[in-house]
Amino acid sequence: MIPLPKPGKAPLKHGYFPTAHQEFIFRASEFVSFEKIAEVLETDAANVTECARQMGIDHAENSRIWLEKGYISIIRAMWHVLPYSQLTKLLEIDEERLGILLREEDFLDVKLKDKPVCEPVRFRELTEEEKTATEFIRETLSTVSEEGVRPFDFRFSAPKVRFSGKEVFKSRIIYLFSGLYQTAFDADSESFCSDAMLESYRDLGINGVWTQGILYQLTEFPFEPSLSRGWQKRQENLRRFTERLAAYGIKLYLYLNEPRCMPASFFEKYPDLAGYALSEAKQCMCTSAPGVQEYLKNAVASVCAAAPLLGGFFTITRSENPTNCYSHSNPDTCTCPRCRKRTVGEVIGELMGVIREGIDRVDPQMKLFAWSWGWSSHWEDVIRHLPGSVILMSQSELKVPYEIAGVKGEVVDYSMGRIGPGEQAKSEWALAKSLGLETAAKVQVNTTWEGSTVPALPVTPLVEKHVRGIRDENVSHLLLSWTLGGYPSANLAAAAKYFYEKALLPPVSPAEEKALEIFSRAFLEFPFSLRVLYGGPQNAGPATLLYEEPTGYKATMTCFAYDDLESWRGPYSEDAFESQFKKLCGLWEEGLELIKDEETETSVMAKAAYCLYRSSLDLIRFVRARGRGDRAAMKEIAFSEEKRARDMLDCMKKNAAIGFEAANHYYFTKRSMTEKILCCRRLQRIL
Repeated sequence: MIPLPKPGKAPLKHGYFPTAHQEFIFRASEFVSFEKIAEVLETDAANVTECARQMGIDHAENSRIWLEKGYISIIRAMWHVLPYSQLTKLLEIDEERLGILLREEDFLDVKLKDKPVCEPVRFRELTEEEKTATEFIRETLSTVSEEGVRPFDFRFSAPKVRFSGKEVFKSRIIYLFSGLYQTAFDADSESFCSDAMLESYRDLGINGVWTQGILYQLTEFPFEPSLSRGWQKRQENLRRFTERLAAYGIKLYLYLNEPRCMPASFFEKYPDLAGYALSEAKQCMCTSAPGVQEYLKNAVASVCAAAPLLGGFFTITRSENPTNCYSHSNPDTCTCPRCRKRTVGEVIGELMGVIREGIDRVDPQMKLFAWSWGWSSHWEDVIRHLPGSVILMSQSELKVPYEIAGVKGEVVDYSMGRIGPGEQAKSEWALAKSLGLETAAKVQVNTTWEGSTVPALPVTPLVEKHVRGIRDENVSHLLLSWTLGGYPSANLAAAAKYFYEKALLPPVSPAEEKALEIFSRAFLEFPFSLRVLYGGPQNAGPATLLYEEPTGYKATMTCFAYDDLESWRGPYSEDAFESQFKKLCGLWEEGLELIKDEETETSVMAKAAYCLYRSSLDLIRFVRARGRGDRAAMKEIAFSEEKRARDMLDCMKKNAAIGFEAANHYYFTKRSMTEKILCCRRLQRIL
């Protein structure tokens, strides 16, 4: 069983909720029915309904849509509210399943970090004092409407692109905007991938989509078959999905991060498979071991045979989850007696050959991309050991230099403001080509961790410049997004201009064209660094609550920003960090003024992006004002942040994609915007 994060610190409490069960009902009623809430609270639905009514909530979600498509949003909302026993009851899963979700859902356990120590929440009658305090909630909710488009009701209005001439990029692959991640093959594709989305991709020239593939879930794990329970059904869902995609001229590609590491107890039974020891608790399966190689070949071949229309695979071999013995080590730190005698290039090159052999047993036409992420100083050694039928993929903006507010650095990934291709990517492509390998570029064209909750940041001039530069390097394939960035948008259409020799797009208005140029200039002011991308406030924006007193919590990777300015700012001083967001917002306001009367998808995205960045500025100022005891400034910011929350809520009512990202589900919801308004109005009263 995969262990759950151990509870540690006390959960955060919010003064606008008189009781814990009111906080739970307030948040949970957006996700599940009153009956389900009552089951968790061990009371009856009438009590829950009346408690909700007292707060001004007259209905709850009666479908299962959040349990099936938004369970990560539920986990995030309840992390500081429920203990594991009630959280699993709410999600209708056991602790073993929760452990799998936390590990395999794109590092969800890392994003959430330590579990607060939450006491069981139970219903009870309110005291007279609590009833009086509840009137404040009811009064605030009377000023808010959460109507508009429903969550998950994604509608796509990307322009059709008319292509002509020769194909420039053979593969144009993107992550499904609303795709499931860890559970993709536990469900029929129709439940998370609409025909409308596939039609939009086809019209934008996309010919590949990708999702995660975990071999022990898609094939029988011969060493511990119980881990693979349900693999036959998953293979069937995989096959059906590839057949459905074929009708749109689209192939499916699986992301492999294999083989998964195992608990130390596993190797008591299979000592010959043991590799690099990550800790006393877990260890890599050594890919130099014949038994592991045979397992990988058979597993990959099984997947290919089950879904003969599959497009292929791409891999990450020296980052992400610990897999091969060099995935998280170097020759001087590797403890594996086999691999430490070999170079990183030999081990990874052999691993790629093993996967390639498994594919070739079924169909040599299926593609295999080797992503150079994390190869670092070993990149030349690895590329020279790659089999000739493997495609070398590099992130285009790798090592692009930047200097912002006196801070110098180099991009690793996830930048739409620091434009590639960089010299490192060019060098990797050049070496690969000299060895007869095809090349691919990984790039973000829709959104990044510079503002991931807006599905298409309106900076199309920057997108065009980047993709045009990749084209000029004669790269043959494109991976256009990680899990964030799959929205069929005007940004994607801008990239599509370069998929073929010629492409014709519908024109945009002169005002929008000028606004896009201004937004692009504003975006260059973003205080870029990897630490800001992962720890900054810009992804949650106005969903981040204001805390009258320091919380003591550290910001977590792209999830909870809390009030941790020290982590938010990364290498920037507090003054510089605030100044850069001030510059960004000032310019962005100029662009918004040009399209203030337009109601287009671009204008909604632009307004939502402004909310993210202006809220980031407010949050920085609030924490600094609190640090110097300036309660008047804190109060003023509470008014500003109430407006940000209301504006973001208005954007969400118009476009259900705002706030959503496939591997994180909804970062924020309409109800979380309402809670932010509640938070701000309380501070306005007490400061």
